[in-house]
Amino acid sequence: MLLLAIDSATPVAGVALWGDGRILREEYSDYKQTHSRDLMPMVDRILRSCEVDIKEISVLGVTIGPGSFTGLRIGLATVKGLAMAANLPVVGISTLEMMAHNFAHNSALVCPLLDARKNEVYTAFFDVHSSYPRRLSKDLFCSPSEFVEIVKEQRIELNYEKVILLGNGYTPYSEYFQNELGEEYALAPAHLMYPRAGALASLAVERAIKEEFDDVRTIKPVYVRLSEAEYQLGKEA
Repeated sequence: MLLLAIDSATPVAGVALWGDGRILREEYSDYKQTHSRDLMPMVDRILRSCEVDIKEISVLGVTIGPGSFTGLRIGLATVKGLAMAANLPVVGISTLEMMAHNFAHNSALVCPLLDARKNEVYTAFFDVHSSYPRRLSKDLFCSPSEFVEIVKEQRIELNYEKVILLGNGYTPYSEYFQNELGEEYALAPAHLMYPRAGALASLAVERAIKEEFDDVRTIKPVYVRLSEAEYQLGKEA
């Protein structure tokens, strides 16, 4: 199986090619890129460097959210275009689950954080004792103070000694989290802090093996909360 994974749910853009039980090539960028401009060139470089034609790909994996509204739409539009052109099945993966998959066989409670702006974060809680993350909550959006209250309760209730935080939702509130959580939390190292297309590929392969595909015609972003346009439309109704 050759699986092409494409992630643009956050300011990070990533593409990975999975085959023969391993990541054959991965490209990662978190430097002033515009996803609409740079995502397809990344795909092209990955395929060319591995001497693979898009027709040889078996499955496409994509992050479906939460994350940047624009980034999610760009990633899904890219994957839908490739899927329809080459008649390929698609697997959609939660952005937060993909980030939790940066860790495995760890006894800590893993809490990815994405910047939702408006003084809010997207988050969810995952157990990572095994090779793949096990979801302990639905995707949430809340204020940093609400997150701190929830994570303190969950850590005690679920009997976790430590909490691992990662993602771009940590940075704007880092001092607050440090003061409020103290020794209860650990910060992910730099190479595991942000989404990785390789983690997306690994999760998508597991779903593809079980033939748990999404309908390419109806797959859509999981925003968790309303976009600004939807919010304004609701106010006007």
